[in-house]
Amino acid sequence: MTAEGQTRPILVSIPHASAAVPPEVKGDVALTAEELFSYTDVFTDQIYRIPDVYLVQYDVSRVICDVNRAPDDISKEYEQAAEGVTVHTTWDGKKVYKREPSQEVVDLLIKNYHDDYHEKIDEMIPKVRFLIDCHSFLPIGPKLKADSGRKRPDINLGNVNFSTCTREHTVFFRDFFQERGYSVELNFPYTGKYILGHHCHRRRIPGFLVPGIQIEINQGLYAGPDHQAQPGRIEEFHELFARVVDAFVERFCPEEKE
Repeated sequence: MTAEGQTRPILVSIPHASAAVPPEVKGDVALTAEELFSYTDVFTDQIYRIPDVYLVQYDVSRVICDVNRAPDDISKEYEQAAEGVTVHTTWDGKKVYKREPSQEVVDLLIKNYHDDYHEKIDEMIPKVRFLIDCHSFLPIGPKLKADSGRKRPDINLGNVNFSTCTREHTVFFRDFFQERGYSVELNFPYTGKYILGHHCHRRRIPGFLVPGIQIEINQGLYAGPDHQAQPGRIEEFHELFARVVDAFVERFCPEEKE
């Protein structure tokens, strides 16, 4: 346990838990509330919110403005406009908008929501020693993804091909989950995107960059095909995440326990 009132030097990022549509595009979105929820990392706000860490959580739908993409990653430069900071097609081929936003509105979305999220991370970086970017993913690769139709592992750890943390860090997380019976893949199906790429490096660069990893939990472990939570499973994974952070601090930041 840390001393009373002490925040451990771990930054937890939860970027994809919200289904909210901001006012800038409120009347233009073609997707229903149920569809927007299905494109979230369902229940990650409950699984990954733990005490005594630094936390940043995004409150806008990733479909509207994705903080895990670069601000100049333009969706229209992709074949089906299904990637990028704002998208026009979902990963299963649905149109996001009845009327697509102008470039001025897109720029405003990025300024108001994307930039704000990363500025919050930047404010916390000097206080932390490791970043965990927290996600969940569909059990089967969806239509427009590279692994379409393929069964996915229980846990996916991403480190942008070992550029955002050391092998020692990665093996620690891999072994923690494997020892508890979960199948784990490194950098499959996701390696990590802009959050890791922008804020993380294998070595701590004080004030600017910290080591970091992306954790993806298979949604099939805790939610059904209708995206409804399985009884007790959210709480199980919440406790599991709390334990992995405890173990990480014990291993890599032991002086923080004094």
